[in-house]
Amino acid sequence: MLTALTLAMVLSGAPDAGVAGARKKQPPPGPGPTAAETAKLYFLAGDIAKAQEWVQRGLKREPKACGPLNALIAEYAFLANHIDDFTPEQAKTFLETDKKISPTVRGKLTEKAYTKWVSHPLEIAKSWSSGGNASGALQILERILIIEPTNAEALALQKSLRAPDAGR
Repeated sequence: MLTALTLAMVLSGAPDAGVAGARKKQPPPGPGPTAAETAKLYFLAGDIAKAQEWVQRGLKREPKACGPLNALIAEYAFLANHIDDFTPEQAKTFLETDKKISPTVRGKLTEKAYTKWVSHPLEIAKSWSSGGNASGALQILERILIIEPTNAEALALQKSLRAPDAGR
């Protein structure tokens, strides 16, 4: 009799008292990321072809978000093919385009250009500054600030080197 009652409870879907408290109704999953958001995720991961694919998928459903993003990713993709041969102006455009696509996090492919044009020269400028070569450090900082005019570290170092007592 007990097994028949247990079987009836299982088949009827009635939870037993111990399981009822453990199972809470989960809310249905959300709609997921939009095509533009997915394109940005692929961009950040360095898969520009997938980013372009996703942004083009979303052009009809999300024209306000995907239209401008499509143009930016296309420009970025073109520049990314020439990353080793950048001029300072191209490096600046590349970094600015990255920032327009993803204002808070640099894309994986952007790191190579950022290291070559900003972070590595900044380390050299710091080294030269601490070694007493203020004029050499200032020249490097000026080149960095052409490419990334708002770089806080470069601006602070430049300001400290240009201070009236910096040469003493």
